Amino acid sequence: MNSTFYSDLEKIFSQSRLSAYKKDGADNETALARYLYNIELCKSLYAPLNVFEISLRNTIDKSLCTFAGNSDWYDTLPFDGGSKNKILEAKNKISKRGKDLTHDRIIAEFTLGFWTSLITTRYSQASFQSYLIKNNLKKCPTSSKNIKNLQRIFEKMRILRNSVSHYERIVHWKDLPQQHNQLFECIKWIDDTAFRMVSKIDSFESTYALGINPFIELVRQNWNDPLEYS
Repeated sequence: MNSTFYSDLEKIFSQSRLSAYKKDGADNETALARYLYNIELCKSLYAPLNVFEISLRNTIDKSLCTFAGNSDWYDTLPFDGGSKNKILEAKNKISKRGKDLTHDRIIAEFTLGFWTSLITTRYSQASFQSYLIKNNLKKCPTSSKNIKNLQRIFEKMRILRNSVSHYERIVHWKDLPQQHNQLFECIKWIDDTAFRMVSKIDSFESTYALGINPFIELVRQNWNDPLEYS
């Protein structure tokens, strides 16, 4: 492909970011095609990740409000030091923006990592955890409700979410279709209505099936002519 065009992309995207797509010795053309394919894959995962995170956040919040008997559960439940620091950080961010510390703002500020941490062995002795699993994962098969299994699954979903949100490389993940299927399973465990809605707009399978060849052709058609970018 046109070397000047690729060099200019390296300047704006950074050499290290693009070089991740050529670790197996791939040429510039293949690297750029992989980069474009990666963008499309991330785009196709945005909707289910959006629904997963918001559904998990809101259902956990509602359950903890009921469990604690108040909306300020983050101030009253027996969280460990790590969670308390996350709660304080969230409040500080809101205060620095000059906003009041309302319940909705505090809940929205918590990261996905905060929510998934509640379903880990860290809190296996906390009574609120069994309450969450019982009330928030009603459609999860009993055989899958082992806390270590749930922790492993939700941690993978968190990593997938962060990788997509931070524009990282996922095109090389061999188990990406399996992770996509697991993501939808998690949504279904949380809420069937949300699952049915996002299923109607899911585009991952068709995007994944494209493979890299259409993006190779895209690069060749648009950025292969030395004169085109002179």
